[in-house]
Amino acid sequence: MEAGPAHRGFDAQQILFERVRDGLPAAIAMLRLADRFYPSVDGFEWLPAQPNGHYRLRLKGNLIVDPGVGDRTSAGELAAGHAERSLRDVRLFNPGVPTNLGILQEPGHPEPWIIALNDPPNRATVRDYGSRWGIEPMFSDFKSRGFQLEATQWRAPDRLDRLRVIMALAMHGCVRVGPEEAREPPTSLEKKLKRRPIRTLGPLPNSPAVPSRGSSAVCARSSGGFRCNNLCRLSIASAP
Repeated sequence: MEAGPAHRGFDAQQILFERVRDGLPAAIAMLRLADRFYPSVDGFEWLPAQPNGHYRLRLKGNLIVDPGVGDRTSAGELAAGHAERSLRDVRLFNPGVPTNLGILQEPGHPEPWIIALNDPPNRATVRDYGSRWGIEPMFSDFKSRGFQLEATQWRAPDRLDRLRVIMALAMHGCVRVGPEEAREPPTSLEKKLKRRPIRTLGPLPNSPAVPSRGSSAVCARSSGGFRCNNLCRLSIASAP
């Protein structure tokens, strides 16, 4: 993490992509998913050049597209009136960056997904973009819905880095509980077991031996007698 504007362009993103790529085994494919604000010429040119590099990038409806047949038009016009459509070898941006286009308008969704991808466009490959929503809940948990990261008002990148590591470990622990409970549900006997009550400080209401005022002893009655959690010797003054 470093200080600067929120949108750094592909130059800053490329550094992160290369770190991730170098940390992966050679046989592992890398799939980049990005929302409508991130597609760029540099990104489209860099990703397909990587070994096992794939992308699913959502496009804005006003982005100009050259479909290869007829006049140039917008991505929104290509999607209009289609619940599902696949276009191969279209051109984006002024340099004419080649890509494939997959369009999917599912019932109940106000807008279609217009996805640029470097794999054959079909329903399955377009739906890969939906995997991005697995990341969104984590962002919400880090922010207003969970750890309240923004409430810290920290601005030092190094402090935020360390805090995010702690939050990631806490998140991992919380998420791990669910699958473990699902894999190993409690048995009927475990459900019947009752937790032992936690003793509280101070004498029980039915205790016949309540310490005198000013005494430092705190006792609790149990079966067979009394037990004190303060071993200080009581001072007993003899009556004259």
